[in-house]
Amino acid sequence: MVSIIIPAFNVEKYIVKCVESALNQTLEDIEIIIVDDGSTDGTSKICIELERKNKKIKYKRIENSGCSVARNLGLSLSTKEFVAFLDSDDWVEKTMYEDLYKKAKSNNSDIVICGFKKINENGRLLSTVKIPENLTKDEYTDCKTEWFSSPCNKIYRKEMLEKYSVNFLLNVYTGEDMFFNFKAFFYADKISAIDFPYYNYYMNQYSVSNNYRNRTDIYIVLEKLIEFYKMNGQYEENIKKIQECLLYHGIMYPFDVLQKMKENKIDEWEKIYEEVRKNIKKFKKLETLEIKKYYFYRRFRLKMMFLKKYKMKLLK
Repeated sequence: MVSIIIPAFNVEKYIVKCVESALNQTLEDIEIIIVDDGSTDGTSKICIELERKNKKIKYKRIENSGCSVARNLGLSLSTKEFVAFLDSDDWVEKTMYEDLYKKAKSNNSDIVICGFKKINENGRLLSTVKIPENLTKDEYTDCKTEWFSSPCNKIYRKEMLEKYSVNFLLNVYTGEDMFFNFKAFFYADKISAIDFPYYNYYMNQYSVSNNYRNRTDIYIVLEKLIEFYKMNGQYEENIKKIQECLLYHGIMYPFDVLQKMKENKIDEWEKIYEEVRKNIKKFKKLETLEIKKYYFYRRFRLKMMFLKKYKMKLLK
């Protein structure tokens, strides 16, 4: 019924909890595909032992190539009707895949989405992300939301992914999962949701998603998204979604990262800042008054940060 794809890289501290949460699912007809992305710690040994003990687990080791390669390989090895993605430092509630699968079957859906919880390194609940039910496919295709971009709080009909060659972008480390969802949501006939946080997302401060060096990859994703909609003759119909992607993922998030870099006195912030400015100029045709105003506001705010230091001195 469901293939659960787990890309793993140097996660010896977390992989057992992750895999056990998949093994303990109430849905019996599952397969667990662990793709070890060239781990150099004890991950490989642990995964080999897990595979030896349980027939539901398939383990495959590859040279370090990135999460997209691992996920794409997992997709090619999957044999079930639906596929799911589970990050190796996260875990899921025991009824997640049974409930999502039943929803898919009862609604004849190609994709089913659920909510998730964010957990910090001390096991404390940071927030719960809710997902509205009974929206249209167009309304679910919303990159402004926290629940859209990740592939992990969803199941996908494998036949649909195969038919339209929906895979993860290679050599891109920010936004590749969002682009995967833009394509999958575009081709899906029906999308459903369950407003329950089945997925537990571990907020690892050292994860790739928090690595500022990859933030400019989002502009490659934006170019690919424009190309994708134009190729399908749907550019004008989806230009607002592309503009939202530019505003939230091409301006807001990169400038949030730049601000943190500057606050933490990371020398590379100026280099990244110039890269961001240069890349945003490529999307001049997408500019709206809202985008233009917000972009200049964030630039001004970043430049004025040095005043904060002097203000603090004066207050003393």
